[in-house]
Amino acid sequence: MNQFRNVRVDAQPNRQLPEFAAKSLFWLELKAAVSDHLAEEASNGRPSVGDERLRRKAGVILLWFAASYAALLFTTTLSGALMATLCLAFAASALGFGVFHDANHRTLFRRPKSNLLAARLCSILLGPSRHFWLHKHNGLHHRQPNVLGWDDDLETRGALRLSPADVWAPRFRHQEIKAPFYYALNTVEWLFWKDFRCLVSGRLNHLHPVELGNGARTELLVCKGLYFGLFVLPPFVVLPVWWAVAAFLLFHVVLSWALALIFQVAHLTPAMEFGGVRAGDDWALHQVRTTADFAVGSRIVTWFTGGLNHQIEHHLFPNVAHSHYPALRPIVRAVAERHGVHCHDMGGAFSAVRQHFILLKTLGAAT
Repeated sequence: MNQFRNVRVDAQPNRQLPEFAAKSLFWLELKAAVSDHLAEEASNGRPSVGDERLRRKAGVILLWFAASYAALLFTTTLSGALMATLCLAFAASALGFGVFHDANHRTLFRRPKSNLLAARLCSILLGPSRHFWLHKHNGLHHRQPNVLGWDDDLETRGALRLSPADVWAPRFRHQEIKAPFYYALNTVEWLFWKDFRCLVSGRLNHLHPVELGNGARTELLVCKGLYFGLFVLPPFVVLPVWWAVAAFLLFHVVLSWALALIFQVAHLTPAMEFGGVRAGDDWALHQVRTTADFAVGSRIVTWFTGGLNHQIEHHLFPNVAHSHYPALRPIVRAVAERHGVHCHDMGGAFSAVRQHFILLKTLGAAT
């Protein structure tokens, strides 16, 4: 693991919040260039938040989701149930990437209340706790990606080793083979266990307490209750039980793999930085060193992932609608080149997935 030699391995992750240097010339120039671009886009009817293109897309995704779910409930054959379930899983993935994620970053609508309503609707349709997601994703991951102990996306409760800063153990051997199984359990563990464990313990993980007020607790329980009542139980009522079981398993395996791979390949590949915040780096430089783009030439991938394949642009400008990311990419690259900053690109989607599993294999090997 030569590329990881300078990463300190520590059984007890640093409890002190990582600090960043003052704003770099790279970040100051980039913000100015992007601000000028977004001002021009806004004058042409494409604002940085509340872009009409995203609202139309959200409508398409919701119709796709509703049609797939209706097809599942009214199917008369097992093959029809499985096909409808597959469509539903991909629709749910797109809903998570392109509606829930955007609403929580307050980019789907201009009005905060509209974003809040969209996030709550997705909590009912998909099942996740909005509050825990905000703390995990917006509060921790976006501030310090790939910093062990602070980026909760590195937390697998001992199942996988996702950072060279984590201590190796024999159970991590051949984790690249075991990872697809663990990833397949992702949404079942998240929706049916982790959210409730966080609610009872008042902690996202062993380092980060997250106490919810009465209103937030009520919202979580109401949304979970509606999710179970509207989207978990009905297939077991209207379909043969073993059809419903097969549909449930297929749905969560496909959704889990989609969510895991899209988020993992953007940060967890061998070229990424894992040693914490480099001395002298500001927030923006840390984002670039720990993040990668992939499959940026594919409109299908960009549409399906809600622009998350333009992950560098998303991390640098998380409060800008993802419809702008393709146009921001050349601006980011031009400014980065002038300042000698390297931007990672994993190539196509399959290449990015391959790089992620290379990292898993490397980190799973005995050290």
